[in-house]
Amino acid sequence: MKPNRSKQIIIFTILLIAGAALTAWMLYAFNNIPGFKALFSAADTPVLGNVGPESEVTLAQKADFTAKVSMWIFIFITLLQLAALGVGYAVVNSIASSDDNVKLKLRSLDNAEVFFDVPLYFGLFGTVSAFLVMTFSPQSSRLIAYSSTLIGIIFSLFLRLILQYPLRKKLVRQDALENEGNSK
Repeated sequence: MKPNRSKQIIIFTILLIAGAALTAWMLYAFNNIPGFKALFSAADTPVLGNVGPESEVTLAQKADFTAKVSMWIFIFITLLQLAALGVGYAVVNSIASSDDNVKLKLRSLDNAEVFFDVPLYFGLFGTVSAFLVMTFSPQSSRLIAYSSTLIGIIFSLFLRLILQYPLRKKLVRQDALENEGNSK
């Protein structure tokens, strides 16, 4: 196995473990920390009209169900963004380690631009999904919208500033040195 391939497997394993840990932690926090559950809950939503004694149980069940749905939407969007981060990393890593010439690597990096924006698109997807949640839980919809957008921005910046920029800088320098060597 090539060292590059084993490095990619390690990174994907780390991202998979991070996704599983995030999911497990969120489920634990949702079930055991009342303040955390309240982030996703619409328990303080006013009810119009008279509420019979058996209706309070139904309203509590509905609030619990909507909180769980909101939490799972948030988890799903965050996992999508982690996957986008992993794919972006794999694309940059494969370009950097390819045996192609410098000019082709630079063109490949230009062509890979879309992968650096995918976390932002998933963040936008989270914001749009939050509008659907808003009908039954305005509080959790804001949490989903703001968090998914923020995570998308952070992951996209990471891909661009930490992975893409240093590789592009290195390739441009190599290209300049090759052109200088060819002109002599």
